Amino acid sequence: ATFTEVPKDVTVREGDDIEMPCAFRASGSTSYSLEIQWWYLKEPARELAHELAISVPGSRSKVIQCYGEISTVRVQGNDISHRLRLSGVRRQDEGVYECRVADYSDDETQEHKAQALLRVLSRFAPPDVQAAEAVSHIQSGAAPRR
Repeated sequence: ATFTEVPKDVTVREGDDIEMPCAFRASGSTSYSLEIQWWYLKEPARELAHELAISVPGSRSKVIQCYGEISTVRVQGNDISHRLRLSGVRRQDEGVYECRVADYSDDETQEHKAQALLRVLSRFAPPDVQAAEAVSHIQSGAAPRR
């Protein structure tokens, strides 16, 4: 069982539209019950939200903010894919987006995860310093002589 398409880190400007792909294929010929979910996590925790302690193998458990599930798709079969579409991205949409796939075919549910970081830049880049200096120089300059 493996991801055939994973979301990638992306940097966009405010107001842009983005799509994050996520696709998964289960191995074997049996029909699987697969569920795919998109979650929004914000790391490191800054604002108050539901906190979730996740233990990561080989490291201490870390607390991340779980802003919860965005959308879920469930299928019977070996293949599942679900694109997360965000339109008119805002600065507060910045953070980690996680695609989780749960495989319910065996006795124990297996969960697979893939994450991508979304960075959102201000729509207006800071003005060029020299241009700003030139403007202030013109404004404060003496009146032209006649």
